Amino acid sequence: MGVSQKVGVAPSPNGVGAAASETANQPVRAGLRARAVRRLPSRLQAWLRAVDDAAHQRLYRPLHFLTLIRDARANPSGPARPEGERRQYVRALVDWLKRGHDAVGGQGVAAYYGFAEGWSAAYPETTGYIINTCLEAADRLGDPDLAARARRLADWELEVQMPEGAWQSGLTTVPPVPAVFNTGQVIQGLIAAHRAFGHARYLEAAARGGRWLVANQDVDGAWRRHTYRGFANSYSTRVAWPLVDLARATGERRFEEAAVRYLEWAARCQDESGWFDHCSLEPGEPALTHTLAYTMEGFLESSVLLGTDRWLRVAQRTADSLLHRYEVRRHLAGAYDRGWRGDHSFACMTGCAQVGLVWCRLYQVTGDARYLNAALKINDFVVTFIDLRSAWPEMRGAVKGSHPVWGPYMRFRLPSWAAKFTVDSLLREEEALAGLEDRS
Repeated sequence: MGVSQKVGVAPSPNGVGAAASETANQPVRAGLRARAVRRLPSRLQAWLRAVDDAAHQRLYRPLHFLTLIRDARANPSGPARPEGERRQYVRALVDWLKRGHDAVGGQGVAAYYGFAEGWSAAYPETTGYIINTCLEAADRLGDPDLAARARRLADWELEVQMPEGAWQSGLTTVPPVPAVFNTGQVIQGLIAAHRAFGHARYLEAAARGGRWLVANQDVDGAWRRHTYRGFANSYSTRVAWPLVDLARATGERRFEEAAVRYLEWAARCQDESGWFDHCSLEPGEPALTHTLAYTMEGFLESSVLLGTDRWLRVAQRTADSLLHRYEVRRHLAGAYDRGWRGDHSFACMTGCAQVGLVWCRLYQVTGDARYLNAALKINDFVVTFIDLRSAWPEMRGAVKGSHPVWGPYMRFRLPSWAAKFTVDSLLREEEALAGLEDRS
């Protein structure tokens, strides 16, 4: 999910009082500066804004400047071929996630590394579903340290659970406000931790979160309270999916009933072309491939757990529309509007990884090789922008929010969930190819 822009104020050497005084004077100086700039010629104004942005994003740092130059020179469809084997990328991505864990003192995983601010605070939502990735990658890579970290992440989620059973929106640096989507992602991670480690406390906490979700669901199946930007959205199929799984783990049927009510509501948001209304982070804005993939994945995985093709067909309708557009243009737009009008000025790298993951899973479920073929190609696109050899640990193994890095989604930031979904997609690809070899 997106994280709002945060600009910190550095404390003065004189301590808290001086910092507060400095902060109080900033709006006055900013207003005077803005009025002075508006009197300048428009081209000079644009140049000054660019300089100011470059300073704010710390583009004077070699790491940041070289990333900017590389993206400015890159082919929009990506370099010709990946520089390493798939397992090398998985290892590098996992190591980067470990650095995000260490950056916040082992208390969750940092939401992102930002050019302007460095490592962010921990993000309960994405830490939740990173637990699943850590556990699976630990098994595939034979990495006991990663499994131990997954346990610590699950323990931390128990510590930050709110009294009502929910988990908060945003980073841990903001006052906690309960959030539907975030709670669903943490539930998913705690179910995985319960299955891996066998501790009842993980499932009990997940069930408390599930009961809070059920209590805050509207009669028609949608969630309108405690949602991002305060409106009902169709991408919370990725909340319905953990609820179905929670019903399986606890035997509490109400979780599955709530999930199905939501899936029915979200399915009504889809038109014949596969487009979903209410699928954007901001009302009235185009839908990122990130949120479209959330929606597909929730329908697909719920279909698998529920043993019905009904929700599979919903997921396929959107996946097939994206597949057609990918085959025609050889890349995906960063966001799409109604009628599948795409914004091709950028690629949402998280969304690309997620779409690759969905296509891999659709191949596994349906056997349609078109999905696997497209997944291999889009995974190639994502990994070609992962630097395996960077001297800077913040960049080595990271995935950008957007390509180019100044694109609008997570601008000049390297989100932890982008790394998570890239690992997931590469591991699904590995499974799919292994299954293909077994058949031949």
